Amino acid sequence: MLIKHDFSLSRRDFIRQVLATAGGLALGNKMGWAAVAADRLVVAMSIGVESMHPYSQSSSPIYGLWTNVIETLVDSDFERRRYHGELAESWSAKGNEWTFKLRKGIQYHDGSPFTAKDVAFSYERILKDKRSIQAANLRDIQDFKVPDDHTVILVTKRPKAALLPLLYNRVVLSHKAAERLVDKLDDHAIGTGPYRFVSWERGSHFTMARNEKYWRRPANIREIIWRPIKEDAARIAALEAGQADIINNVPPHEVERLKRHPRLRVELVRGLRVIFIALNPAFKPFDNKLVRQAFNYAVDQEAIIKHVQEAQAYPLKGLLGPQMTGYDPEIKDYPYDPARAKKLLAQAGYPDGLAVDFYSPSGRYTKDRETAQAVVSQLAKAGIRANLKTPEWAVFEAEYNSGKYGMYMIGRGSVVDPEAFFIRYFRSGRDKRLSYKNPEFDKIFDQQSETFDPEKREELLRQLIRIVHEDCPTIPLYNTADAYGVRRDLIWQARPDEQIPVVNARFQA
Repeated sequence: MLIKHDFSLSRRDFIRQVLATAGGLALGNKMGWAAVAADRLVVAMSIGVESMHPYSQSSSPIYGLWTNVIETLVDSDFERRRYHGELAESWSAKGNEWTFKLRKGIQYHDGSPFTAKDVAFSYERILKDKRSIQAANLRDIQDFKVPDDHTVILVTKRPKAALLPLLYNRVVLSHKAAERLVDKLDDHAIGTGPYRFVSWERGSHFTMARNEKYWRRPANIREIIWRPIKEDAARIAALEAGQADIINNVPPHEVERLKRHPRLRVELVRGLRVIFIALNPAFKPFDNKLVRQAFNYAVDQEAIIKHVQEAQAYPLKGLLGPQMTGYDPEIKDYPYDPARAKKLLAQAGYPDGLAVDFYSPSGRYTKDRETAQAVVSQLAKAGIRANLKTPEWAVFEAEYNSGKYGMYMIGRGSVVDPEAFFIRYFRSGRDKRLSYKNPEFDKIFDQQSETFDPEKREELLRQLIRIVHEDCPTIPLYNTADAYGVRRDLIWQARPDEQIPVVNARFQA
């Protein structure tokens, strides 16, 4: 049975109540939730869960929420740029088969055992479920073999060197729960993770409770409440009033002030998200390379990093940072040159400039709306009239995934290895987000995908980045610096992939 509580509160009312509370007093009785107890942790994020279907979203912070309840085969070791096992104990690759040995003795929250059939069921659902938007990551898999309960073999269409980056974030559901619950499976969110699902209300909360029978050491904190608070000011007000213990996306201008707060601290980490503008060649005028080049010359990335992000971001070379596989330090960025942009537009048949719709999230990334507004101002100097549109994130996510935008700003997270990034945006025929087609890119992409030698593969990845940089279906903006506001007495460490791990979090005595 789905448990529901009424935690609803408008964000405007939230800020009003926080500001009206003198002396930082807890608002628990008035608001129905509080972060004052040592056995409860409240996380306020800029986005929230929009659906209980775990495969109907593709956002790094939400991946992080789900993996506390439903786990994955592998996770990333960011420092070593490699992967380690979660539900998988070991793996090996031979030809077009990857064999995974699974951990034994693991149970789902309903008591059923975790087996290889669960992996096959989950991955098949990702591929076949019409509501899944993660299918592009697994389309190289053509078959699943289950020789025994603790072995699953993934058979790919061709040898696949970079399969592990595609399995990272793919949560594994229970096939027995699916047989029992049928179309009600997602209402119960049954996993193997350190926390059990308790309740969810869109726009209000996602609540989970400690799994006392977790196969590893049980979590320290009994209950976690995740609350979506889109506005930066509201999240910071919640943190300062003691109504949240962790918040994400602390805006640059608030970092130093929060560092001086006696009860708070700021966790800063260089992230793995690249922020860029997509120029979809399926839409005019972006089918013209001269136009795409003009747009690149018309945007000043350095000014955006310095003045909008207040230096709390890092420049990119092409579309990657130095902590990412395939980074090429020799790439030369397009310099900011509005005059040159105008000349290119004239050569493309637009001597008087042009007008375009420009879509951007608002509140999803740190200062995203302000960044988009700065881009609009810069484009205007090159004769480009950009009509900025900022739909709600749920609408934006659905529409850009469906290929409905010609120009939009987006962030690609968790880019340790760019395999999944390239599949979702640049390998033709794989995804609708950006209808980019380049036969040379496709050829080299397929070659690197089958190359198991790390050095040879990395050089092929650099070639791919050079192709994208020269063909410019995107405008690289920056690599994020992720800033979290945290209670000073909470022992917790940030990850670079925007996921908020809570299993090892604990309050100091």
